[in-house]
Amino acid sequence: MLLRALILASFTLLAACQPSAPQLIFVGGPILTVDPEDRVVEALAVQDGRILATGSRQQILALAGSDSEIVDLHGKTLLPGLIAAHEHPTLSALFAGAVDLSGFTHRDNQSVWQALRQRVASTAPGEWVYAVGLDPILVPDLQIPPRQQLDQLAPNNPVLLIGQNLHSFWANSRAFAVAGVDRHTPNPSAASYYQRDDQGELTGMIVETQAARPFMTELRRPWALLQRYERTLDDLLANGFTTVASLGYNVPPLMARYAALRHWRPRIRQYFYLTEQELDALPESPDNGSDSFAVLGVKLWADGSPYTGSMFSRSAYLDSPLNRTLGITPGSYGQPLLGVAALREKIEHYNRAGWQVAIHSQGDASLLEVARALEQAAPLSGQAPAVRLEHAIELPKPLMPELTAQGVAVSFHINHLLYYGDALQDSVIGRFMTQRSLPVRSAFSAGLHPTLHADSPMFPAQPFSLMQTAMLRRSQSGTPINPSETIDAHQALRAMTINAAYQLRQDSLLGSLEPGKWADLTVVSDNPYRMPPTQLRQMQVNAVYLGGRQVYSD
Repeated sequence: MLLRALILASFTLLAACQPSAPQLIFVGGPILTVDPEDRVVEALAVQDGRILATGSRQQILALAGSDSEIVDLHGKTLLPGLIAAHEHPTLSALFAGAVDLSGFTHRDNQSVWQALRQRVASTAPGEWVYAVGLDPILVPDLQIPPRQQLDQLAPNNPVLLIGQNLHSFWANSRAFAVAGVDRHTPNPSAASYYQRDDQGELTGMIVETQAARPFMTELRRPWALLQRYERTLDDLLANGFTTVASLGYNVPPLMARYAALRHWRPRIRQYFYLTEQELDALPESPDNGSDSFAVLGVKLWADGSPYTGSMFSRSAYLDSPLNRTLGITPGSYGQPLLGVAALREKIEHYNRAGWQVAIHSQGDASLLEVARALEQAAPLSGQAPAVRLEHAIELPKPLMPELTAQGVAVSFHINHLLYYGDALQDSVIGRFMTQRSLPVRSAFSAGLHPTLHADSPMFPAQPFSLMQTAMLRRSQSGTPINPSETIDAHQALRAMTINAAYQLRQDSLLGSLEPGKWADLTVVSDNPYRMPPTQLRQMQVNAVYLGGRQVYSD
């Protein structure tokens, strides 16, 4: 990382003395640099894939040569290329071939199960049927059938239904048989298990991905995914992203690099965090990869999801019809997937080897355990942030100064508020915890370099939706959710650009429009600093550039 910084500094000095003219100059619209002063400039010059200079129209046009291309924005706005700090492009590609049962597509119980029946009818006997998006929150009248009813629906095919939250699953008897799971199979952990009835028989529900892994093998044939993975990357580009961080469940690195190529040149930057089941793909050292791909670290899970009852919280889950449908025991608190001692050991191990550690931790009890593990661990070494906290729904504000001092950064799963805020408050964790959730403004104030993410395919990877939710903090019904934690447009854009680059340890190269950095650029229809926040979701992405090359146009 030090060598990279020295190279960048040398490049910046040489660029300042470079006599040749820039290949590209952007003028004709506001250019939001997201630099330390949040400057808005009139023009930007690109040379050899990097930003040469920013400034007034007159200053930058004076650099133009006879071969310089002048790009007129025609009033549109130029942003730093957006960075998806926490997504799952492999899962998006995997599930693109499954039946869509989501509340984004279906509005009632009948429609959901009719879609599944149609897929079963068109599938040869013995072949797997995968369905994704099962969601009793967005489909309120949804009735999830037990294993025996799934057997009747698909008597000749193994079936796996995947919840919209990506932490809960349901399977029929054929699927359990093919996966080699029966009533005697031990649960992977207290928080990841095969639900059983009072007689010890499998109900069909599977909680957390550890337990679901044996059911997913047919879904994970990497090279069969190639075209769907390519389309997933194209979708990210169309939403304005020039960089994506994949936080576990990854295709092989070779495939990821190949899929990103267009005319043998990468069109998006990818950074991987590997699960402990993927460590055979871990390079020998963190100094790996290229300008468009690298493995940065390891992903750990400290707890699970509020929608399975596996988020580890100090407050009890409510006794509600929705929680019973979700399989959550009323009055329970969830369970840690990793305890303090195991977390400390793993953090120390990977940090010593130079890897970042990204920790999925949602409940306040889990986040406190992560903090204790960090406190007990040997001092963290290497470039900050050594540790990332992922999702952080119930992050306690009093914990923030300690986390900042430990060099931790946090990425918030903000659209819980939009899609599930009403359910969280009324049916899942209650008003007290919901109205303290996702403290983004406080994280900015504490210096935790917060980012916003969609956790796609759980929610759509739409950056301006994330920004709007963080600025307004209203559920779909319009209910304010912890409104004291709203942020402004400047902070929201930083969360999608320079803060994300910082979390990926790439802020010397990405995330803002400053001389020497890669010319990763996103052209959008309006200026997010000036438009009403209620209209951010209507923002259009017009063009995307990677290293000064146009890789997307609307």
